[in-house]
Amino acid sequence: METTSGTPPETAREAARRRSRRTTVAVTSLSAAVMTLDATVVNVALAEIGGEFAAPLAHLQWVVNGYTLAFAALLLTAGSLSDRFGRRGAFAAGMAVFTLASLACALAPGSGWLVAARIVQGAGAAFVFGTGPALIAGAHAGLPASARRAAMGVFAAGGAAAAALGPLVGGALVEFAGWRSLFLVNLPVGALAIVCVLLWTLPQPRAGTGRTDAAGAVLAVGLLFALNYGLLTGSGQGWGRPDAVAALASLPVLLTAFLLVERARGREAMLDLSLFRIPTFVGAVGLSFAARVTGFGMFPFLILWLTGVVGLGPLQVGLVLLLVPAGIVLLAPLGGVAARLLPVRALMALGMALIGTGLAWAALALDPGQGWGAVAPGLVLVGVGAGVITPHMMDLAVSVVPPERAGMASGTANTFFPLGTAVGVAVFGALVSAVVGARVDEPGRVAAGDFGGLSGAAAAAAREAYVDGLALVLLAASATAFACALSSLWLIRARDAHGGGAAGPR
Repeated sequence: METTSGTPPETAREAARRRSRRTTVAVTSLSAAVMTLDATVVNVALAEIGGEFAAPLAHLQWVVNGYTLAFAALLLTAGSLSDRFGRRGAFAAGMAVFTLASLACALAPGSGWLVAARIVQGAGAAFVFGTGPALIAGAHAGLPASARRAAMGVFAAGGAAAAALGPLVGGALVEFAGWRSLFLVNLPVGALAIVCVLLWTLPQPRAGTGRTDAAGAVLAVGLLFALNYGLLTGSGQGWGRPDAVAALASLPVLLTAFLLVERARGREAMLDLSLFRIPTFVGAVGLSFAARVTGFGMFPFLILWLTGVVGLGPLQVGLVLLLVPAGIVLLAPLGGVAARLLPVRALMALGMALIGTGLAWAALALDPGQGWGAVAPGLVLVGVGAGVITPHMMDLAVSVVPPERAGMASGTANTFFPLGTAVGVAVFGALVSAVVGARVDEPGRVAAGDFGGLSGAAAAAAREAYVDGLALVLLAASATAFACALSSLWLIRARDAHGGGAAGPR
């Protein structure tokens, strides 16, 4: 029997699946780029926003952190809820919230309005980014693992490109169209994504119809918010702040309550704790965390070195830092091809070893009298290593769980991205402060990369202290990367793959 167009039914269905896969990859990758861009692009506009609204520093900090905290706190919940209620619907709803919040940001009459809209924007972004990898995995169910990995690589490359181009794009928009244009550009992208995902992607399996784990969701949001808030506030404004202390002090209670609730819910829990019995899943989550610690966690201190010691301007810094994400953009889409040549665990170990080598190279090349060219080969190695691991890091968590739990798995792994950044900034900031504090008279200023007012021997000593602190940070990040390379060989196993290993890590 044929359809009225003369196309056999099976061929028509396969054509619909193929179109759905392509649409899913394109829409989720574009969305990943937009969500990542909005996490960084606003930084370049803070001066203009503060000038227009006469906003206090606390409001300007919340313009950035409000988005980050809402995003980080809701990723786990977003992934799990998408399994239960439908990933397409969760993605479209998240994009709708993000788009409307972007419009509210663009129309903001004051800084308080802008902060509130940024928080809502971050919540919408969590439902978009948290469901993206699960949508890709579901669209490629039944296909060879290489096809899924290649799609994950494109998704990762979209986020990496946005992270790299954020300061450049933001600076251009602010200069030529004003800061409100940063949010207006989201409107056509959001509308297009919603239409495409609802019209041209196919439904995916759901986890079931049991009771929603409302208590687990509330506790997860509270736990992740408190953790990220405490780390961001403590590292940025001082560990003695009462709000930072209170947030961090609440963690043992929130964590204990969350684990007890999830254990009692069993298979109906928002986070099925039995997933952590799967070594490959643990490896995927750990690598997600470590990759951000060793990458974005050390970036702020590298930037302060480039501006304060080397003397580069913002545009020059942005161009230098392109050396890292360029490797991800170029290599991540080739993840499926690479996995045909080497087992995934060997690729992960190789990538982390390259990152560790690059960080060590940069640490040893640092010198107060050297320019950025001395560390460039190390940054290139870091980018190459990140390009090797990124598509598989996105893929590993979903490859070892049933298809209907892919949202839970991707949400869990994605949660450790912002957490790794926050932990890295906090720990590495403490290392820089310790080195600088032991050797200069004004450690607070110098540790923040501010050398203004210093001259002669005092300026030279301050720059040398900061360089030594940064070198210690890079060496600590390098050691972390090499430890992860070894753990990859131990934790990532072919037999953990859902369905017997044919489609998972080898």
